[in-house]
This record gives sequence, C-alpha cells and structure tokens, in this order.
Amino acid sequence: MLKIFSTVALLLFSFNSFSAPTPAEIFSTLNLRLSYMEDVALYKANNNKAIEDIQREKLVIGKASQSAEKVGLNKQSVVGFFQTQISAAKAIQYRYRADLLSQTETEKPRDLKTVIRPALIKLGKEINAKLAQYLKDGGTFTAQDWAAFETTIDSRYLKDTDKKALFKALTQIRLK
Repeated sequence: MLKIFSTVALLLFSFNSFSAPTPAEIFSTLNLRLSYMEDVALYKANNNKAIEDIQREKLVIGKASQSAEKVGLNKQSVVGFFQTQISAAKAIQYRYRADLLSQTETEKPRDLKTVIRPALIKLGKEINAKLAQYLKDGGTFTAQDWAAFETTIDSRYLKDTDKKALFKALTQIRLK
C-alpha cells in the first residue's frame, strides 16, 4: 500500500513540476510582487527616502534582464517589461504615500533590505522562469488574456492605464 501511494505521489509531483505555467499563475506571481510596493513606500516614508532611485532602477533592470536571459528569454525584449513594472511599482508607492499625508499609518513596514528586497528578487526570478517556460511551451499572451490579467492585478493604487501598459509590455517578451 505504501509503495502504491509513493508511486502515485511521485507521478503527481513529476507531472506538476513539469507542467507549463498558466497565464493565471504568471499574473498571480506578478501581482504578489506588486503587493510589496505599499510596504516599500511606507519604509521609504518612515526613513525619509525618495521613491525614485534611478541608480537602483538601473541595477534592478540589469540584474533582472540577466536573470531573464539565463532562463532563455530575449534580454532586449524584457527590458521594457521591467521598466514598466518599475513604473507601476512607483505609481503604487507615490499614490500610497499621498494617502499617508492625510492618514496615519500604524503598521510597521517589513524591512526593505532583509525582507522586501530578497522577496522581490525571488519573485522576479520566478516570473522570469514562468514566462520562459510558458513561451517555450508555445504560450502567447493575447487580448483574450486581458480580462484575467486586469482582475488578477488588484492593487488599489494601479489605474487601468498602468495595467494596460504592464500587459502590453508582457506581450512583447520573446525567447532568445
């Protein structure tokens, strides 16, 4: 009995680990990454840091595009996607920070250096890996995916124009 259970579990694990990610999984991972931006904004507000940090953005785009290339994505085709993600992240931070001007935030943000950045790096690599696998398996993002994308990306601080720009950038990503 244990042998049968072990075999079935192994087969299920094998199929799940090699199955192509779905657009919904990719959108959810992207949404999870964006969900950290309110914490980033609160951390920066509490520590008198500017939201925009051009040097940091260049570093993030450089490392993210290298990570993308390692998993088989065209490095140039992902740069626009990363820039658009950063723009969306800044939009969330600016809008949240504007709200902080008229309301008091009692929560302490997660630490930027020890919690948030490592999580963002991990999620960024996960997005790259899922995108690469999805594209390698013949997947493409089409207008039919927009409705799922629009509802999955649920930050209260993103406008439809932000979401549309992010979705458009996502459709531009190609394999090497």
